[in-house]
Amino acid sequence: MTRTVPDEIVARIRRLPDAQQRQALAYVQTLEQASHGAALAALSGSISREDLAQMAAAIEADCERVDARDW
Repeated sequence: MTRTVPDEIVARIRRLPDAQQRQALAYVQTLEQASHGAALAALSGSISREDLAQMAAAIEADCERVDARDW
């Protein structure tokens, strides 16, 4: 019977010393983060220029004021 990819990965990682298992885990976490970035990048360009202009105007109007009494 042929192993699945996850089963093969687990079998190989189990044979590694603890330090290398930790490195493998860190690498997998990096891959997961990269895939989240790809999902975010897929949204690039999905906001219209008009909406972006409105957002920028709202930020400039409301977010750049400093209220010295607020601190």
